[in-house]
Amino acid sequence: MKRILLSMAGGISCLFATAQITLTHDYIATLGDTVFMSEDTLNGASLDLGSAAGNQVWDFTSLIEHEPDGAFLEDPSTAPLSSNFPEADFVVNDLEEDSMHLFFKQTDDYLDVIGLVEYDSTGNPTIPFLSLSWRFMQFPAEFQDSWSSSELGQEQSEHLGVDPDSLGPHPTIDSLRSRVYFGFENEIDAWGELQLPAGNWMSLRHRVVNILRIEVDWYGDSAWRPISESSFLSLFIDSVTYDTGDVSYRWWGDNPAANFFLAEIETDSLGNPDSTVSFLKGVPEPPLGLRMGSDINVQLFPNPASDVMTITVEGVESFSVSMMDVNMRNVWNEQSIGSTMNSDVSSLPSGAYLLQIKDESGRLIELQKVQIIH
Repeated sequence: MKRILLSMAGGISCLFATAQITLTHDYIATLGDTVFMSEDTLNGASLDLGSAAGNQVWDFTSLIEHEPDGAFLEDPSTAPLSSNFPEADFVVNDLEEDSMHLFFKQTDDYLDVIGLVEYDSTGNPTIPFLSLSWRFMQFPAEFQDSWSSSELGQEQSEHLGVDPDSLGPHPTIDSLRSRVYFGFENEIDAWGELQLPAGNWMSLRHRVVNILRIEVDWYGDSAWRPISESSFLSLFIDSVTYDTGDVSYRWWGDNPAANFFLAEIETDSLGNPDSTVSFLKGVPEPPLGLRMGSDINVQLFPNPASDVMTITVEGVESFSVSMMDVNMRNVWNEQSIGSTMNSDVSSLPSGAYLLQIKDESGRLIELQKVQIIH
């Protein structure tokens, strides 16, 4: 799931006209949306990614689902340490388990990742980067557009406890610090028709090159200094910037119903595709969290639930409930007698589910995320 969370940009759509596609902000996935992806873990390496040109045809119809994938776009307050990112408009949480949280800022002109929270080996949430401002997409975007993403940095310090510059009139150096920065060079390098098992889409291809920069500082005389100020240390190590050679490709479709990028695959430094490719599976319609009708009041508690979950729907005589797992399989159905239902969910495995509520006529009332914890 980290693959999709680190690459997700939120749903952006395209408009196709006279051999050109334009990405705009109009269909960016936002608070309350949910997107379902699939991962093919075997067949990515056999795909023909084509060339950097217009009027391409990418035939990915042979892909099959080996693993489910996807994400919930939720209120930032649902994630830990969210107070560190007050400008975030939504947070992306893992569909299967909340193992990583990406905080997004969206405007009419750009979509940025401004924060990341992950969990350490003891299960505690942590912020791994000193700074993070990742220009994931800018608008409008068309074929042959390009831009550089701001960098995100991580610091690692090592206390040596010795004087590595040896004898002589050098200042004492007792610590070294490395700062690792990751940047991204972006280009819309192709357009054409992307063919998936779920259908065909006019698309733009988004090429992303990973850039790595390492800076090294030394500590002496009560201050951190650039490595270049130490004639001794600079003989052995210096700051470097280089292209890792790793490239990822994402395809963005022209249908607002997709509400997400359509496919994503990584390549190695030789241009060989990775064996795993993510591709669009489906999007709930209407969006997650949408409540149909101001006369309807839905109450669901507790959420997360472990044994019994109570659902009350005011404004209807009765209602039906169904629940889907991350594979979009229907795992639970129940019909109410009256406007309240007490449901035993203790037999369901822990995880995230989609709860669908319909009134007595079959009209969809609400689609909502439910978390089961045991």
